[in-house]
Amino acid sequence: MYRDKKRDWYLKGDALLEEIAHTRAADEGIAVWYTGQCGFVLRQRCIIYIDPVLNDISDETGVSLRWYDAPCAPEQVKTDYVLCTHGHADHLAQDTVRGIAMANPQALFIVPGACKEMLLSCGVMDNQILEAVSGKEICLPDLTIIPVATAHPDYETDETGREKSLAYYITCGGISVLHLGDTSLTRRLVSDLKRCGRPDILMVPVNGSDLFREQRNIIGNMSATEAALLAKELGADLTVPMHYDMIKGNTASPLHFVEALWEADAAMKTALPVPGERIIYQKPYRQLSGHSEGAPGSGKACRDMIQEVQVENTGL
Repeated sequence: MYRDKKRDWYLKGDALLEEIAHTRAADEGIAVWYTGQCGFVLRQRCIIYIDPVLNDISDETGVSLRWYDAPCAPEQVKTDYVLCTHGHADHLAQDTVRGIAMANPQALFIVPGACKEMLLSCGVMDNQILEAVSGKEICLPDLTIIPVATAHPDYETDETGREKSLAYYITCGGISVLHLGDTSLTRRLVSDLKRCGRPDILMVPVNGSDLFREQRNIIGNMSATEAALLAKELGADLTVPMHYDMIKGNTASPLHFVEALWEADAAMKTALPVPGERIIYQKPYRQLSGHSEGAPGSGKACRDMIQEVQVENTGL
């Protein structure tokens, strides 16, 4: 964990919302805004909010845990889709979901099946909720989504067998975005993700985990080094680290990830957007022109890293 540091927004309020509303991306591109923690807005043929947290998060004494405030009220959001990766408050924020649902009765909320009751309790209508299942492709008018099971920290289901935590491989207008939510790195995850295909944009958690955070009931995720090796393994064109800057006591320096990615492959691209900053991503010319980039990696780097983690965890 690095020194907690308060941040501010590049754009917020009406300025941010107007930019989202008026941005237009070509079929070979997509607009992306970072909204903190694992939150992003995607704009292509439609507007997609992923893991939005637009309300305060406080501890048991009522003290705010956010290092920076929310950019707008949930009721101000205009969106077509909301994707939540799991039920934790910094990913499925109930006040945020409630406000967005009230302002967007046409919006579709896509969540792991185990999170459906949580949405219903927030006032989201049953016909607005789509239960995502790992490996079962979701085909919608503007996009397709392949849910992938994630380990946070283990692969878990509820008493009816519905998954609790998912990643989403989203394809919209020819651009693929892979959002991993919260997850540890496992052999199964690498295998499942490689079956989805090479992502244009990879959004990956980098805050890691340790004993002291676990003692404070903070589960953690893969490390910066693991995230970098996974990005190389999947052949991501652009990798955006996440889950490192919003919650007090659970931060990490994204520069560790940048260094690890440079060590893994100095030719790989990354971006560190400020909250509220827009990124316009354009698919590389070599892909538009039909030139092959070759197959994703052999798997050795990730397999070696996972093996090291497993040996460490068993005390061998």
